[in-house]
Amino acid sequence: MDSNEFIDFDIGAPWGRVACRWYGNRQVRPLLAIHGWMDNMGSFARLIPLLPDHLGVLCIELSGHGRSSPYPAGMQYSVIEWTSIIRCVVLHFKWRRVSLMGHSFGAIACNLYASFYGQDHVDILIAIDLLTIPYKSSSFYISYLANSVERMLLPPPAPKLYTAAQLKETRWGPAPTISKELALPLVNRCVRRVPDQPEKFYIFRDSRLAHHTLFPPGVGFVKELNRRIRNIPYMVIKASNSNFINEGFIPAFEILRKQNPDFEYHLAQGPHHVLISDPKQLAASASHSMGAPRAAKWNKQAMKSLRVAAEAPLCSC
Repeated sequence: MDSNEFIDFDIGAPWGRVACRWYGNRQVRPLLAIHGWMDNMGSFARLIPLLPDHLGVLCIELSGHGRSSPYPAGMQYSVIEWTSIIRCVVLHFKWRRVSLMGHSFGAIACNLYASFYGQDHVDILIAIDLLTIPYKSSSFYISYLANSVERMLLPPPAPKLYTAAQLKETRWGPAPTISKELALPLVNRCVRRVPDQPEKFYIFRDSRLAHHTLFPPGVGFVKELNRRIRNIPYMVIKASNSNFINEGFIPAFEILRKQNPDFEYHLAQGPHHVLISDPKQLAASASHSMGAPRAAKWNKQAMKSLRVAAEAPLCSC
């Protein structure tokens, strides 16, 4: 796919606008790509050129990320709100079904959306290095939420200022393992010029994202959410050097494998942001998983609306 062929536009939301970028084929319903916590659509910049030409990919930016509108003052972010953004996009385009790819917390939002709406509304799920809501102890959630209450009342910190040359040397804080060169697509989505100092810039990042509201579920609730995901082709790719997917997700894996015949699990060598550091490896995993006869079955069940040939891979992610 030619990464230079895209259109940028916004979708209206109750709190402002959702920034969108549609790559590739615009004659078919695209794969909807959801980035992770404190990232933006720049996460997918190195992956897009590896995708097949017949596919369309719609990257969006969640509220408070990239160039999408932040929430009004006094409000906090949550993964549930991210799910509502997916719904906002689906309703905007009047899609009956949606194909979802998410990285990190974006994968959780996709999982939640599928559990809310089911196979009649979701036909593909691709999760990169996260899966579902992680379960932690009650004491962890109580401590975290209490800290969030305090931090929400603090004024936002003054942004650090940069020159244009300094920006090129900046690393992406949420992905410290990524080189400054590979971080540029993420940084560029957040750069703002200082109004009274035109030679200076700052990186906009809503400080409230650092203390977003966690979803404090019990194990039984998480299991029930995943039981609602049935007969949807589901691919999970774990990064080897990341602990985001760990033994705590075994119950969810068991449920999803049992209820989704086309459930796949792949291991990619690299860090949590392996989709940036080594996107070719992810492409290889996806291409292998779509080899015959799986490709024909997958496409018959889930790709009819995307008009993808049975021998072609779903996507290289």
